[in-house]
Amino acid sequence: MATKLLKRKLGRTDFEVTTLSFGTMNLKYLSEQEAEKLLHQVLDLGINYIDTSRAYGNSEERIGRYLSKRRDEVIIATKCGCNPHLDKRGSGHVLSFDRPTLERNLENSLRALKTDCIDIWQLHGATPEKLIGGVAGEVVEFMQKMKQQGKVRYIGVSIRHGPNTEPGYPSRYGYECIQEYPEWGVFDLFQIVYGGMVRTSEDLLQYAADRGAGIIVRGVVRDYFDNFSALFAKARLNQLLAEGEDRRAFLIRYALNHSAVSSLLIGTNHQEHLKTNLIAASQGGLEVDRYLEAKKRFAQIGSKPGFLVGGIQAESLTKVTS
Repeated sequence: MATKLLKRKLGRTDFEVTTLSFGTMNLKYLSEQEAEKLLHQVLDLGINYIDTSRAYGNSEERIGRYLSKRRDEVIIATKCGCNPHLDKRGSGHVLSFDRPTLERNLENSLRALKTDCIDIWQLHGATPEKLIGGVAGEVVEFMQKMKQQGKVRYIGVSIRHGPNTEPGYPSRYGYECIQEYPEWGVFDLFQIVYGGMVRTSEDLLQYAADRGAGIIVRGVVRDYFDNFSALFAKARLNQLLAEGEDRRAFLIRYALNHSAVSSLLIGTNHQEHLKTNLIAASQGGLEVDRYLEAKKRFAQIGSKPGFLVGGIQAESLTKVTS
C-alpha cells in the first residue's frame, strides 16, 4: 500500500501542505532523545507542516534544536498571544492579545526556532471580541506589519475550542468565528475543530476557503467526550469500516473528503501512531458512496452542519445564512 502523502494548496498562500500535519503540544513530555527521533521521523515520512506554540513548553526550542538544519523541508506554524508573564516557569497558560505580548512572543519564537522568519503566525485562540479595535486594532496592525517586514510570511488564527464545561464545546467558537473572521480579509489561515464527530462548521469551511483562507483542521480523531465510541456504534458507523480499517483511520479519511480542508493536524508522541495516521491519510478521502452514507449516519447522532455535539442547533449569523 502506498504511503506517500498528497499535498494541497493552503489557501492564498504559496504553500502546498501535506494532507497530514504534525502537532507538538505534547512534545514536552518526551525526553530529548525521544523528541529528536520523533521530529526527524515526521520529516522522514514526508510530513511538511509542523504546528507549535509559545504555550507548548519547550516545543519551539526542540524544533529549533533538532530541525534547524532541515529548515527548508518544513513549514513551521506557531502561535502568539500566549504566556505573557516573562516566560516564568509555572506561570500557567495565559492569553493576552496586545502588541507588547505579540512582539515579545515573536522575538522569543524566532530565537527558539532558530529561524529568521515564521511561516505561519497565528493568534492562539483569539475570538473577534478579544481583539480590541477588531480589524483596525493594534493586534491585526502589528501582525500585518511583521508580515510586511518579512518576519512572518502569513498570519492566521487558531480558533479556540474552550473548556469542556462550556456550552457548545468543542465546536461553538469555531462555528462563530469562521463566520466573522473571513470578512475581515486579513487572515491567510484558520485552524479549527472539525471532523466526522464534530461537523458543526462543515459548510462554513468552504465559505472561508472561498474568501482565500487556508484551512487546517484539528480534533479529527479526538474523543472529546466519553460517549464518542458509543455514539459511533449507535450510528452503525462500524458497519462502514473497510477490512482492516479502524475508527481512527475512517475519521481521518472522512475529513479528507472536504475539498476546503488543506491538512489534518494530529499530534502524537508515538512513532507507531504517526505511521498509522500517515497510512490512513495517504489513502485520501473515503469512496463517494461510503462518504455519503457516513454523512447520513453521523447526522443520526446529531453530528451535522450547524449543530453542536449533542444535536443542539447552533446560532447562525445573518450574513452567512441570508
